[in-house]
Amino acid sequence: MHESKERKHLIVKTPCLIYTPRRKDTGERLRLLLNDADWVVANRYRGTFRVRGIVTDQNTGKRYRIQGAACGLQCRCDATAEEV
Repeated sequence: MHESKERKHLIVKTPCLIYTPRRKDTGERLRLLLNDADWVVANRYRGTFRVRGIVTDQNTGKRYRIQGAACGLQCRCDATAEEV
């Protein structure tokens, strides 16, 4: 488990939930470990354009801005994420 030194104090050692959006710029699938509060943000309007928020990967401490994606074969209704 890699943790950035400047964000180490922000990472909570509690059970985490896996969230798998796609990177907005590359389309690469991310595997983010989210705490309960971020999980609520990510799933509030699941499957719609209304998904918006900033979540923190508990594994790395990196923050991502997430947004809902349009429905269609190419996106498969996945949310997109870009590093903040």
